[in-house]
Amino acid sequence: MKKKSKGLVWFYVILVISVLMVNPPILPLINKLCIASPILLGWPSMYLWLELWYAVMIIDFLVAAIRLKPWNCEQDKKEIVPVERKRG
Repeated sequence: MKKKSKGLVWFYVILVISVLMVNPPILPLINKLCIASPILLGWPSMYLWLELWYAVMIIDFLVAAIRLKPWNCEQDKKEIVPVERKRG
């Protein structure tokens, strides 16, 4: 079995946590806090909570795309060879 890099493991851990934070296992708990204080910094609390975790997901993908070797497209330096199709 091929060993995964630490960066790839962290990518998946952060992604799973972020997805859980915006879905029903956690959201009812946050909703109770949002009922207690509906406005935070002049914005709706639930909106800020969701936007925070969506921003974490986006940053996670950007960091993975820039830093992780499996996502590096420069490793595929093969030249594209055109192929003729048979007609009819």
